[in-house]
Amino acid sequence: MRSLFLAVLLVLPALAQGTDYAEIARVRVVEAALPAVVRVQGQASYSEGGEPVWGSGFFYAPHRILTNYHVVEGLEKLTVVTASGEAHPARVFAVDKGLDLAILEIEGSAPAVLRFSDDPPLAGQTAILISSPYGRLNLVSLGVVAGVGPFEDAAQLGGEIGIEIYQVIYTDAHVAPGSSGGPLLNSAGRVMGVVDAVLGGPSGLSGIGMAIPASLAKQSIEDLEKYGLPQRGWLGVTLVDLAELDPLLLKALGLVGVNGAMVERVEPDSPAARAGLKGAERDQFGKLVALGDVILAVNGKPVKNRFEVIQEIARYRPGDRVKLTLWRDGKRVEVEVTLTVRR
Repeated sequence: MRSLFLAVLLVLPALAQGTDYAEIARVRVVEAALPAVVRVQGQASYSEGGEPVWGSGFFYAPHRILTNYHVVEGLEKLTVVTASGEAHPARVFAVDKGLDLAILEIEGSAPAVLRFSDDPPLAGQTAILISSPYGRLNLVSLGVVAGVGPFEDAAQLGGEIGIEIYQVIYTDAHVAPGSSGGPLLNSAGRVMGVVDAVLGGPSGLSGIGMAIPASLAKQSIEDLEKYGLPQRGWLGVTLVDLAELDPLLLKALGLVGVNGAMVERVEPDSPAARAGLKGAERDQFGKLVALGDVILAVNGKPVKNRFEVIQEIARYRPGDRVKLTLWRDGKRVEVEVTLTVRR
């Protein structure tokens, strides 16, 4: 009883002064995390003057940093700058283009490392972002997890980068150019996600920030460190959205609506080839002569377009068997495919 009484006496003056204990806890989380977060910078080999480019990243191991693939793609003289301002030459250890992740390595040792959260992110929970927006080293932004869901904007990232991200964390924490690769932390200081993009303009203004969940990042790290390559399922086909095809042709072949993706080409000796999937036929002018197989669902889950096909396949591992629902010769058929690692 006496110890409880003394504790109350100690707390009362602080309460009287209006101390915000949640704020104190948040500041301590940030202070502990800051030394582990870095600015990633280099010179763009693709620009004539070798313009400086920057992004963000964080130490997850004493000599290794996680960032985005698009941050380091095409960069020369790669360097990471720690919270203290120290610059360390870095090299790319491995990349995961499909999840837009890259692992960097330095010779020195990290001042601190961050741990990943094992808990799924929940809408409404606190989200703390530490990054280098516009190149300003290690600025902090506070927000919430706005939601968690499928990544419906894969086309925005361009090319093959990020097309296998099948789930994302959305946040209103301020994400801007240079924030890519920064850690999105929960209130315990664990990494919930790796910031990857901003949709519709800087978040906090007219857009929303997007992060790759920790579960995907951890799986990617394990694969890259063990095999040097991602270990997600791959079909081996080139796909075309039904929305890009002539609706009159689709209707004539019995297809109603534009949900699904047509197999344009099947790579030789690929899982799709071994399962007997059929590609499209075109004449010498590129006009579609015969429709390829149309993928309507993966393991019973309907797909809207080629990105959803790729994202669904990426949920599985090499050696897994998946059932594809196809539209072929005017009827639905099901084909089982054994997936392999992407070549």
